[in-house]
Amino acid sequence: MKRVVVLAALTVLSTATTASAQEAVAPAPVVVPAEAAVVADPVADAMRIIEVDANTVANLSKAIAMLEANLADTSRTAAVRANGYTDLSRAYQRLGDLKTGKDDKIATYEKGQAAGRKAIEVAGGKHAMGLFWSTANLACVGRTRGVMNSLFMLGDLRKDFTAVIAMNGSLHYPRNTLAEIDHTVPGIAGGSDDRAEKALKEVLARDPHVTSTMMIMARLKRDQGKADEARQWAQRTLDEKAPTLKNDWRKFDVPDAKKLLAELK
Repeated sequence: MKRVVVLAALTVLSTATTASAQEAVAPAPVVVPAEAAVVADPVADAMRIIEVDANTVANLSKAIAMLEANLADTSRTAAVRANGYTDLSRAYQRLGDLKTGKDDKIATYEKGQAAGRKAIEVAGGKHAMGLFWSTANLACVGRTRGVMNSLFMLGDLRKDFTAVIAMNGSLHYPRNTLAEIDHTVPGIAGGSDDRAEKALKEVLARDPHVTSTMMIMARLKRDQGKADEARQWAQRTLDEKAPTLKNDWRKFDVPDAKKLLAELK
């Protein structure tokens, strides 16, 4: 999701005084002002922080504060605000992952759920990525509480991620997450590695450069005891020359691949 920060430039106009026809014309002195301050849109800048900058508590907290301070401004278009609330939801999900206490993690994910729901509301009741990130935060609440304590969520999670796919079939996020759920949940409770692998292969058939999908496949193979296949998927992630999401590849997938390869030595 690329974010463009729009900068406003100030143009300085100078005028010259006119002398009488009998007098020599002397040019008026041109006053050069101090360098104009660069004006950035705080919503766009917050989106850039989330997308591009290092995934740290400080950066995510800064972006969250900027979005919360500016998204209530109804002079912004509904599309800009909905996308902003979507990124706010994404930032809360990433911040929750960095928290250490169980209660802090859940409270942060719940804020992410609320932000995703706000994106849907602002968009008029339908927003694929708002629904995805809201549901992703709910899935993280379940993960934090423990799989067996969160089985009651599975129906809603599957329904919402399926709805995201129905709204935008090109998105790989919901298929990836459904695959992770299928791999994590025991077969007796409705999980399925076969179904997970099928979903991941479908993503890569649509776009062979989605490195997050490669890493989910690598972890699945590792957990199945298929170390050679796991290494191949992790190495494929590292070797990818044209990742679909370059920032996610750089910030998340490359470190994850290196960590997995180190584990499997």
